[in-house]
Amino acid sequence: MAEMTGRERLLATIKHEEPDRVPISPRVQAWQKAEFGDASLATQLEKLPDMDLMHIVGDGTPNYVNSYADQYDLPDVEVEQRRYSEEPYEIVERTFHTPAGKLSDRIVVPPDGREYGVSPNPIRTEHLVKGPEDLEALKCILHPVNGDFDFLREPEGMIGDRGVVMVCVRSGLDHNAGYARDMQDLMVDYYENRSFFDELIDLFHRRSLEQIKAALEGGVQFIFGSWYFNSLSAGWSPAIFAEVFVPQIRDHVELTHKYGGLYDYYDDGKLNDTMEMIAGAGVDVLETCTPPPVGDFDLVRAKEVIGERTTIKGYVDLLYVVKHGTPELVEQTVREGMEIAKPGGGFIIGSSDSFREGTPRENIDAYFAACLKYGVYA
Repeated sequence: MAEMTGRERLLATIKHEEPDRVPISPRVQAWQKAEFGDASLATQLEKLPDMDLMHIVGDGTPNYVNSYADQYDLPDVEVEQRRYSEEPYEIVERTFHTPAGKLSDRIVVPPDGREYGVSPNPIRTEHLVKGPEDLEALKCILHPVNGDFDFLREPEGMIGDRGVVMVCVRSGLDHNAGYARDMQDLMVDYYENRSFFDELIDLFHRRSLEQIKAALEGGVQFIFGSWYFNSLSAGWSPAIFAEVFVPQIRDHVELTHKYGGLYDYYDDGKLNDTMEMIAGAGVDVLETCTPPPVGDFDLVRAKEVIGERTTIKGYVDLLYVVKHGTPELVEQTVREGMEIAKPGGGFIIGSSDSFREGTPRENIDAYFAACLKYGVYA
């Protein structure tokens, strides 16, 4: 078979055709930042020539629930923000004075490096939404959805035919309702104040659909849907997942397909009890398919039950195989994954999440070498 470009290889795989070889698309940002000093696309293109890039960018809409900016583009809202140090943390305290009332939160930001890793997650010790009375004020701090996607021309030009650019649109919970209100409180709300729970989630779900529509009308072809706050690993039950989240997934996918786009569903947690529901909602790609002991993804079962309709992406354990394993274990894991999931297409070999700082370079090299060796179609 003639050698394909990365883009051709990915598109053929997602169509469940057999390309020249299995696409190689691990998540590498954390390792890349530690190894080369930055996680930029330019460095990735230069240093990792065998990758078939599925490059993720934001949709350009400011999310003030998630991020703490130096300036806020909210003409009708006065923002008081205080930053100070409580070693080793930075503390960010915010108060939004909106026409519908006041909101406040407190965010603890760990430093990069040390035991916190190269990209540590902030911790919210106070959340913006304390109860139903805060919903109207919350609406006041939601920035209008971006509709200008000219910024994609640069990464698309850099990648060329080596891969694709995907625009990230998060679920109504992921970095949205799940940051506006404590996740444990949301789980209690489901049972004790269902109308409030539904209204808060729906507010962000409808907004996510606006973001997808704007992106697709702006020429975007790939939507990267981030759903890990909805994962069973976050504490939700399969029953709640089926009742509340599956219809929302279907909304995302149907809208994407209406415009001829492709939908990549991201959950780096447990998938064994939800993968059939997710596949049934019509997603084109499911990642990261994390195997035990960190996750519960059974690649053999997945290939049998969803492999003919959904492309499986990821699988190789970043911690116990790639970081703490040996080159021999890395090769064995890649070979076994290829034997199971390669036949018939529909498999993109990747990683269970981003390769981490401290991963030996020889293991990274062994990963790419094994992917090239065992991924070729006859």
